[in-house]
Amino acid sequence: MYHPFNVLILMAAALFVGLPVLFAQSGAGTQPNLSGVWMRGRDGGAFGKELPPMRADAKRVFEENRRGQEPGRDEGLDELDPSIYCLPHGTPRAYTVNYPFEIIQLPDRVHILYETSLMRRRIFLDGRKMPENYPLTYMGFSSGRYDGDTLVVETTGLDDATWIDGRGIPHSAALQLTERFRRAAPSTLEIDFRFEDPTTFTSPWAAKLSFGLQPAMEIMEHIGYCEDRFRYNNEKKVFRGTVDWQSPEQAIGR
Repeated sequence: MYHPFNVLILMAAALFVGLPVLFAQSGAGTQPNLSGVWMRGRDGGAFGKELPPMRADAKRVFEENRRGQEPGRDEGLDELDPSIYCLPHGTPRAYTVNYPFEIIQLPDRVHILYETSLMRRRIFLDGRKMPENYPLTYMGFSSGRYDGDTLVVETTGLDDATWIDGRGIPHSAALQLTERFRRAAPSTLEIDFRFEDPTTFTSPWAAKLSFGLQPAMEIMEHIGYCEDRFRYNNEKKVFRGTVDWQSPEQAIGR
């Protein structure tokens, strides 16, 4: 026959053993919900108005990307823009164009689908690092973790053929991008960006962009127009065409 005191001890022991499970369940339940289709407003295709602190060589490339541009236009020349020649905008420039993207959260990874150039991105949540000899890509290699209400993502392995944004800011393959995704309000997504590239910039720099939830939108196909002056594949034009498919309802705010 159990004494009431012994019963209390057993109950306390069971509760103590179960505490880690309870806390683990509670922690899992606090994972932020970032899923949905998001799109930024018509506030320009740049990471802010201030220029980042560029090294002399990078500054010369930046100025060359804009040389001959019309006065008052804060952007690079079309004929020097990699995206004109059907190259993807890549990370991070994909966030500065006026096309939506969709965040899909899974237990072990996050997928981001960008409408522009049919780009997609995988963010691994299992702690893996970029493998040795991993090729440079337009979207890079991304590893993330949740920190309270924020998804923190670190990306490396970015191909230096892309621009940082539409102003013509270059970067090298040494660029390390850190993003912090946070749902600032039910219909607002904020992303804080930190850029580190000692080959291009004299010091790290930061920017923040906001995006609105688009519940009526679906990610469709958008392939940019390929000009006759396609510069790749031994100067031979290999593709020319365009697909820009959005219903009037989905194009609201475009």
